[in-house]
Amino acid sequence: MQMICHFDVTDFAAWKDAFDADAEARRNAGLSVLQIWQYADSSTKASVLLDVNDRKKADDWLARSDALSSDDKGTVTSSTAYFVKSA
Repeated sequence: MQMICHFDVTDFAAWKDAFDADAEARRNAGLSVLQIWQYADSSTKASVLLDVNDRKKADDWLARSDALSSDDKGTVTSSTAYFVKSA
């Protein structure tokens, strides 16, 4: 199973630094980053594809008040996450 997260950000580089700094919390939640995308036509949008090793831990990670913003230093204006699987 994977999870796709979409972020609206004020500054991609600052968001990416904060996202990278949250790596330990993601690992502890059984999440592995597979891909990070910066939108080609927007410097204020990003998406992340994560591999989910433990759905319960991933749900708990999402429930953290700052999970999707990754302690973003104010760079995330909105975010969404979806669990997906191959069809």
